[in-house]
Amino acid sequence: MIAKIKTRADFGGIVNYANDQKNKKKCAILLAHEGVCVISNKTIADSFQIQASMRPKVKSPVKHVSLAFSSQDINRFPDNEEGDALMAEIAKKWMEQMGIRNTQYIIARHHDTKHPHCHLVFNRIDNDGNLISDSNERIHNAKVCRTLTKEYGLYFAPKNSKTRNKSRLRPYQLRKYNLRSATLDALTVSRSWNDFLGILKGLGIDMRFNRTDNSDKIRGISFCQNEYSIAGSKLDRDLSFNSLCATLGNVAAELVVQPHQAITPSGGGGASNELGWRDDKDKDNQRTEPFYKPSKRRR
Repeated sequence: MIAKIKTRADFGGIVNYANDQKNKKKCAILLAHEGVCVISNKTIADSFQIQASMRPKVKSPVKHVSLAFSSQDINRFPDNEEGDALMAEIAKKWMEQMGIRNTQYIIARHHDTKHPHCHLVFNRIDNDGNLISDSNERIHNAKVCRTLTKEYGLYFAPKNSKTRNKSRLRPYQLRKYNLRSATLDALTVSRSWNDFLGILKGLGIDMRFNRTDNSDKIRGISFCQNEYSIAGSKLDRDLSFNSLCATLGNVAAELVVQPHQAITPSGGGGASNELGWRDDKDKDNQRTEPFYKPSKRRR
């Protein structure tokens, strides 16, 4: 289950899209609604707009959410009352766990794709005239989707799924995707740090332990491939230093790591900055200076 959230300024257009019952391909069905007059799409939009007028300074009071489920779950959402009821239930739980309460909304199911999905439109101005916050919306949304997917026993795509359309990725996204995929593949078949390092070496991936300033304490880990580098925690949660220790064991017991020394099985290195190595902030505008810069030590 995934949820894509967009903020809009106008209710009319998005209501017409979500509840377009005239489009034979969509075959939209209104599954649930709250606080709106559903005689027509116009009356729905007018209901939203009247409530939004309580906070005229809010320029974008509309939230549009697409809730999509895997095609593997198609049997869980048959095109009948039972399937519609389950989809509406999950959509309402998503709103509740996202803190979207006491406000107007509509939930409409579409049938124009192979995977089951529905569209949710809600008013950011609640019934009491308060603005529903969307702070940290993306992070919160990812957690809620994982929770609901697990709670309802829905299909979890493999973490290192190869089904993503790589041709649609931008160059910096493709570099990150390839490094993430290769590193997760290596971790899957590794039983120790030595296994992990050996496999990474064969793939041309370098690894560095990042240390706290003026201390030998390891605070993170970074990976590099083809001069693209990124902190493990930024690459994937399972590739953070703490997660790797939980999977592969205590690094100190297996590897002898000298202070401020990089573990570089294929000869790379890294600058001693906040993320260890340069990450994908530079995207396609890679700097031209040499990748490796020796760190300055105090004498």
